Amino acid sequence: MSRSSSTAQASSPFPLTSEMIRWDYPPLRSLADIEAIESIPLEQRITRWDFAQNLLDGCRLQPQRAAIHVTHLGDIDGPVQTWTFGDLEGHAIQIANLLRARGIGADDAVAIIGPTVPAMFALLMGSLLAARPFPINWMLDAPALHDLIVQSGAKAVVALGPTPGFEVWEHVQHAVEPLQGRVPVLTVHDPFGPAHPNDLLRAASEHPGDQLMFERPTAQRNSVACYVHSGGTTGHPKIVKILHGGLVFRQWAASLGLAFTPHDVVLSDTPLFHIGGLLVRGLVSTADGHTTIIPSMHGARDKTYIANYWRYVERFGITQISGVPTTLSVLAKNPPTTENIASLRPFFATGSTAMAPSIQDRIEEITGARTLQSYGLTENTSHATLDLRDGEIRRGCSGVRVPYVQVRIVRMSEKGDIECDCAVNEIGMVVLRGPGVAGGYLNADHNQGVFLPDGSLITGDLGSLDGEGYIRISGRKKDLIIRGGHNIEPRLIEDALLQCPAVALAAAVGKPDAHAGELPVAYVQLHPGASITEQALLEFAAAHIPERPAVPKDIVFLDRLPLTAVGKPQKHLLQIDAAERVFRQVLQPLTSAWALKVETSGGGLLLTVSVKGGGPQAHRQVDSLLSAFAVRYNVDVS
Repeated sequence: MSRSSSTAQASSPFPLTSEMIRWDYPPLRSLADIEAIESIPLEQRITRWDFAQNLLDGCRLQPQRAAIHVTHLGDIDGPVQTWTFGDLEGHAIQIANLLRARGIGADDAVAIIGPTVPAMFALLMGSLLAARPFPINWMLDAPALHDLIVQSGAKAVVALGPTPGFEVWEHVQHAVEPLQGRVPVLTVHDPFGPAHPNDLLRAASEHPGDQLMFERPTAQRNSVACYVHSGGTTGHPKIVKILHGGLVFRQWAASLGLAFTPHDVVLSDTPLFHIGGLLVRGLVSTADGHTTIIPSMHGARDKTYIANYWRYVERFGITQISGVPTTLSVLAKNPPTTENIASLRPFFATGSTAMAPSIQDRIEEITGARTLQSYGLTENTSHATLDLRDGEIRRGCSGVRVPYVQVRIVRMSEKGDIECDCAVNEIGMVVLRGPGVAGGYLNADHNQGVFLPDGSLITGDLGSLDGEGYIRISGRKKDLIIRGGHNIEPRLIEDALLQCPAVALAAAVGKPDAHAGELPVAYVQLHPGASITEQALLEFAAAHIPERPAVPKDIVFLDRLPLTAVGKPQKHLLQIDAAERVFRQVLQPLTSAWALKVETSGGGLLLTVSVKGGGPQAHRQVDSLLSAFAVRYNVDVS
C-alpha cells in the first residue's frame, strides 16, 4: 500500500507555508476571549484561502510521518496498513493529473460514492486540486444517487467496487445506467481486498506524482471548492456549494477551538459525505498534519470496532474521543477496563443531536475528557458555535459563537422577512453571518429565504442566546408541534425525557389531531438492559416539562430510532409513523377493504387512501372521516 514519496516532496508544485498550523493558542474562557481574538482582522490571520494548498502543507510538515493507519473491519489485532504523508501527497497529485488528462476541468464535479478508505483521502485532495469533489451518501438507493449525480453535472463517478457487506456498486451501476456511458466510473476497493477493474489508484499510477501537469492558479476566498449535499433528515437533500474560504476558515476555527497540533492522532469513524466527517474528522486533520486512524469501512456502525474502541485509543495513542451522541452513549456503558487511555486530551467535540447529561457526566468520569457541544450545519461549512474548551459548559446549550461569526436570534414575519432581533433568552430564528457561510445551493432556486443578499444565512433552526452568549438550540422551525395555536418546541420534550436514566435517545413529533391540529408524541430508545413503562415515563415527562401542553400524549418505544449516518433523528419518518398510527384508527369504520399510504410532500403530510369497491359512497365515507384533519389526502376508489 505504501509508495515512495521522495520525488513528490522534492518537486512539490507549491511552497510550504504552514501559517495555519499552530502549536500555541490563546485561552477560550468566555465571550470576552472571543472578542479579544477578533481585535485582529481575520484577513491578517489568514492570508491565503486555498484549502488544497493547506492540505499539501499538512503533508509536508513531516513527510515520513504516518498520515493514515487502517485496520480491517474493526479488528484491532489484525494487520494494519499505513500511508505516510509523502504517500498521500503523491497519490493525490497523481489523481489530480489523471482527472485533468481525462478532460475533467476545474469547475467539473467528481461524484465520490463509498465508505472511508485511504484512497478516499487522496481522491478528495486530488479532486480539490483539479476539480470539485462531491462526496455522496453511499447508503442512498439508486434513484437518489442518480438524481444527485445528474443535479451536480458530475463528469466522473468514483465508487466502491463490488464488496461483501456493501451494496454500493450495485446501486451505482443502476444509477449511472440511464446516462448511457456518458459519465465514466472508476473504482476504489477494500484496502485488504483486491482491486477491481478501472481501479482509481492503478489508473492514477500512470501519471506523475511529483508535480501537477497543468496550470492551477491559487484558489480565492469565494472560489467553489466542492459540493456537499445537505441534511438527510428530511429525505430531500440539496447540493451546497462549499467555498475554499469556508474550508480554510473551518480549519482555522476548528484548530483554535480544539487546540489541534500536528501531534494529534484522530479517529475517522464518521462518514466523509457529511460536512463534520469530511472536515473536522477528515480533511482538517490532514491539513493540520494529524495521523488519522480508519478503524473500519463501516465507521462507528461497526460493532466490532466499537467493542474495541478503548483498545484503539491505547494502541494508536488517540488524542481526542470521536463520536456522535449515539456512539458516546454506547461507550459510556462500556468503559475501559485495563486499557491505557492516557493519550486522550481533556476535551473533545461532538454535535448532531441532543445528548443526555448523564452520558456527558459518565464520559468525563471514565476518561477525564469534557464533551464540547457544537452547533453547525452544512450551509455554514460545519460549526458556528462551540463550547469553550477552557470555560464553563452550560448544559442544554451548544457553546458560544466561534470568532468572526455573527449569531443573531430574530423574529421573522409571516412572509419570511427578518423583523427585529429577539431579546436575551427569547426564542427565535437563528441567523448566521461569517466566513463559513457557503456559496448557496447549486440550484439557485433553493436560495430564496435561506441565503440572503447581505451574506446572512437563515438556518431554519430555532434558538435563543443568554446574557453570556451561550446558544440554546430548540429545534427546526418546520419541526414545531402546533397544538391548538400553541407552538411546542420538540427539544423541550426531548431534553426532559433524556434526564430519565433509562432513556438513551428521544425524539418528539406532532401527531395529527382533529381538534388541536397536532398533539405531541415522543419516540424513545432505551439504554441496553433498561426498562420503564410508558405510564411511568409519561409521569416522568409531566414532572420535568414546564409547559403542560408540551407533555406528550403517547410514548412509542423503539429498539432503534431511525437516524441519519451522523446520528440525527429522521423525524420525517417518525412523523409518517405517528400519522399512520392515527389514521389507521380513524379509517377503521370503512366498510370496504382499504389501504393507507402516508408520505411527506411539499413540506407536509400527504395521505393516499385506496378503497376496493364501494364507489362514490366509499369516497364520501373517507371524506367524512378525514375532513376534520388539517392534512392533504387523495382517495383512490377502484
